[in-house]
Amino acid sequence: MKLLTPIAFFFLMFSLFFTGCKKEKLEEKAKEPSNVSTGSTDDTENSDGTDENNSPTDALKLFQRLTNGVLQGEKEIDVREFNISSDKADSLYNCFIRNNPLLFHLKVSGNIGYRVDLQHPEYLATFIPQYAVLPAIIHDIYPAMEEAIETFYMELDYRMTPAEIAYTLYQKLCKEIIYGERNEEYPNLAYSSFSALGAFITHKAVCQGYSLSLSLLLNGLGIQTEYVTGPIPGTSGHAWNRIYIDGNWYNADATFDDASSYNLTTISSINKYFLCSDELFYTTFEHAKPYLNLQEQIYTTSGNKFDSEKCVIRRFDTQGEIIKTEAIYANGYWYYLSTKNEKMKIIKSDFNGQHIKELRQQNIASTIGNVDKVQYTKDRIFFLDIIDGKYNICSTDYDGNDFRQEKRISFIEASSTELNLSQDKSLPVHDFRGIVALKSELMLAKLRLLYFHGDDDYFHLSQPQAQALENSIKDIEIMLKNQHIDDTQANILAKEIKSKRKAYNLPISVKR
Repeated sequence: MKLLTPIAFFFLMFSLFFTGCKKEKLEEKAKEPSNVSTGSTDDTENSDGTDENNSPTDALKLFQRLTNGVLQGEKEIDVREFNISSDKADSLYNCFIRNNPLLFHLKVSGNIGYRVDLQHPEYLATFIPQYAVLPAIIHDIYPAMEEAIETFYMELDYRMTPAEIAYTLYQKLCKEIIYGERNEEYPNLAYSSFSALGAFITHKAVCQGYSLSLSLLLNGLGIQTEYVTGPIPGTSGHAWNRIYIDGNWYNADATFDDASSYNLTTISSINKYFLCSDELFYTTFEHAKPYLNLQEQIYTTSGNKFDSEKCVIRRFDTQGEIIKTEAIYANGYWYYLSTKNEKMKIIKSDFNGQHIKELRQQNIASTIGNVDKVQYTKDRIFFLDIIDGKYNICSTDYDGNDFRQEKRISFIEASSTELNLSQDKSLPVHDFRGIVALKSELMLAKLRLLYFHGDDDYFHLSQPQAQALENSIKDIEIMLKNQHIDDTQANILAKEIKSKRKAYNLPISVKR
């Protein structure tokens, strides 16, 4: 149930203590506390960095010490007993952060603060965590954080594949955030744009905030997502993601895909940089490449399953031309306007584009600008078409039937950015239930238990309410792992774990 299972953690920390872990060069350097040493994040390490008496048990204890320390908001975490060499400080701590994506209150940028032991200066005395938000205010912001994550997950549908889940959350992320650094209206969250908090509370983020938010959402559902950094000339660097789907890695950059950055108000994401192969991402679209000293999976050859123009997310072809509108999910399928050929078409498709149905070929030429408008409501699709030489607002149901000619309008009206196709403000149906709902509730339960267990050791919970929630989480994880659960059972368990989470009222772990 914990952030890492004991076995997974054993191998991670064993490798860190005895072989080292590559360090990251990050987007923004944190301010260094006075009288504090900080290690460079630009070099890789080859020495084991620990005393010969270190053991895997010491590694496990160190992990637990760091976890409990940051959960309690400690300014410094004593690690003298572990004999950690100072040249391994950044590597070890950065790996700890990367492997604990639910710890949203920690910074991942800049060098990690630490103090050396004055009696044994080759070893560390303390780690000094860098917090993305003052620990004292987590109690106040947590309800809004939890509610926001719930809102994101409610966009999902039980029929969605991992790729569709990732795309849906990616669209929602781009819709909710505008690019920006400072949040003047939130005095205690002025720099939350560099963390996941920007997406969920202040709705303002820089590339780091976009990437960490996506990592939090997807990792929380068991879709492995890595945080990637790389250089862009004239800046302090850039951040994006790698997502592991169906046995392959793919690239994604929500910052570059956010439609609001291009002053586009009718769509969420331009969908140029999502689930791209390395060839499409780095060569065709000339995206910045990652730093050369990150974790191994950043450089693993990607898949190319979603590069095909048939895939609903591929709005741009290899020449950089837009070939479709933003795809919207409704009732188990994806819908968009194709602008690839001479005439625009309304398309119904599965995600990969293997099963495509043309619902209607419009009489509007694909070359006419600013008339590729479409509105999706609960029951109908509204769009523009030319009938008897005049522009009309039309509609059809989601199977292409029951065509209606709603209203005749002028070309000026048709091309206006202020045009409303329908007064119906309902949205397409998403059926949030089954396994995806259970995984969502499981993530939220883990997050609640992580931050709310009072003075207890997180790894040895003693309070009955905490133990009960922990046991429920463990039982569900075992069932999901063994695939001994169907949608009916998942619905029951999701309601049960949600009820327990909502009733869970232990005090926050972080000291106020």
